[in-house]
Amino acid sequence: MRLPTRQIPSVLPGIRGTLRSGRPTRALIPRLKEGDIAVIDHVDLDRTTALAIAAKGVIAVVNAQPMVSGRYPNRGPQTLADAGIVLIDRIGEAGLEKLVDGRKARLLDGEVFDGEQLLTSGRALDQESLESDLENAKRGLSSHLDLFTHNSSELLKREEEVLLHGSGVPPLDTPLAGRPVVVVADHPDLDRFLGDLDGFLRERRPAIIAVGAAAKRLTKKQVRHAVLVLGPDPDTYPEPKVLTGAAEVVLAPGASASDSAAELLDRVGVQPKRFESALAPEDAALLVAYAQHPSLVIGAGLSTTLTDFLEDQRPGLAGTYLTRLALGPTLIDASAVPVVRRKESRGRRLVLPVLAVVTALAIGVPAGIWAADHDLTAIGAGLGAGDGAEASTTSGESGPGTGKDPQPTAESRFVEEAGAALLPGKLTGRKVAVLTFPGADRKTVEALTTNIKTAGGATTGVLDVRPNLLDPDRRQYVDSLATQLVKQLGRGDAEQATYQRMGQVIGETYAGKTPPAEFDQPAKTAAVALLTGDLVKAQGRPTGPADLVLVVLGEDSQDTTAVEGLTEGLGATTKGLVVTAPTDSEDLEKLRANDWPGWFASVDGIETLSGQVAAPLALARQTSQQGGDFGASGFGGLLKR
Repeated sequence: MRLPTRQIPSVLPGIRGTLRSGRPTRALIPRLKEGDIAVIDHVDLDRTTALAIAAKGVIAVVNAQPMVSGRYPNRGPQTLADAGIVLIDRIGEAGLEKLVDGRKARLLDGEVFDGEQLLTSGRALDQESLESDLENAKRGLSSHLDLFTHNSSELLKREEEVLLHGSGVPPLDTPLAGRPVVVVADHPDLDRFLGDLDGFLRERRPAIIAVGAAAKRLTKKQVRHAVLVLGPDPDTYPEPKVLTGAAEVVLAPGASASDSAAELLDRVGVQPKRFESALAPEDAALLVAYAQHPSLVIGAGLSTTLTDFLEDQRPGLAGTYLTRLALGPTLIDASAVPVVRRKESRGRRLVLPVLAVVTALAIGVPAGIWAADHDLTAIGAGLGAGDGAEASTTSGESGPGTGKDPQPTAESRFVEEAGAALLPGKLTGRKVAVLTFPGADRKTVEALTTNIKTAGGATTGVLDVRPNLLDPDRRQYVDSLATQLVKQLGRGDAEQATYQRMGQVIGETYAGKTPPAEFDQPAKTAAVALLTGDLVKAQGRPTGPADLVLVVLGEDSQDTTAVEGLTEGLGATTKGLVVTAPTDSEDLEKLRANDWPGWFASVDGIETLSGQVAAPLALARQTSQQGGDFGASGFGGLLKR
């Protein structure tokens, strides 16, 4: 008898994924997932759309239209190709209908299969054919420019009063005269643009105007101080809490076409100012800023090059071009700011910030608010440093009572003298627990603890948070231990999230709102569990519970969930909490963006003498008047963020 042989299935060549189809392309992008095949109907794919598609992690893009029609050299296809995404175009309307959304498919040499069944075919775009298409498209550029110029001329006739004389631009209640303004528009590269502006935003504290969906990229504090400019499409609006949190809202265009948008805003309790113009919201935002006579307008996420203008498929493109002409030299792009800042002398920016942070704390005024009114720069630059290297003041040698600066400057001498005068007696009778995060500078911690003692306080010990506590792979262990310890301590809220609970455990163990003179048995048990679990490490033997906690942040986290949770838990269980960090700490910026009550106070720039003096003063302030973000960066700024 012949035994049946086992059939080994053949593996068909090509790449496989799930088809995701939809029109228009902007409506499809939110539905795309990693490993999908995007099916679009988009002639002359632009770079902005391509970046958004690539960010979703698709493996291929199939286009019913030509990727490059020849009208102008659009950059979208090259952007996708550079990301390693397979490209097929010109499958036509009939082919598009066969590529049903959600269907599994296989791509090979410009053909689309379902298993072995051919669904449709188009042109496979490789690097050679793409370069050829783009080269040919350059020849069609002149005719496209002719049309662009004609449209600009016609628009200027219709919008002359707005563009040339500012007629119809609503005045703002937010003061912008003489201040720098940043206009932020939604863009796939917006995080990079904001990164370019990071130092400028902290130092100059410009006014912010956010356009449409860009408001979603701002923190709660930033939106609270921002002006929002919205178009007629409610689908681009941020959520209601962002709308109600803005400084003010401008609806542009404010004609009858946007009545439904006005009704939506009215329902959430927002009364917008209307800008009666046919210009796009991005252009209206620039004119709103310009009409208030700012010192400078910086565009983040706006079109800046000729190719940007030609690629932008929205109506009113000519208005974008003319608006930029109207602003003239007042408008610059975000990418130019770092270049300008690098050439600016830093020497003139040193004395005032140092004086501001110490003086403001001495009289009980949050330096972030003081600095916002006086346009102060960040204190984090090394004292006395010129262009290039920054002078380090992070060592314990630089604080009051810890030795002299090896190269004393007028600024460092002032801070030492001010610290020596201001600190004594500020923390008399207070016990402070110091909690450091991974990457915290040891010499900075030594300087801070020395200054706490100079202020009359006592440190009950320095506790180091171990990387294991912040490791996402150890979260289940942390969760189980936190639950168990909350029960053993008999204090804390077991319903809180993992890191909030663990923050409560640490706070109740080493501090507390009504700390006893010595550790009780539940606290001793919790301390042993934390130490043996390698979640924390004590430098020496803690002397007992504290009533104030000083947190020293170190290296920035990729995910701040653990840092935020631990901070919130600590704040809920201590009499006073101050979180400190070096200048430019992204973790601190994210902590400051939370709407926490007065138990949260912060100080930036602790690598400097002024920051090391400010920290114990902020601790002292927490005993009577809670809250406040201190340091010239304390206002919060715009971020990555």
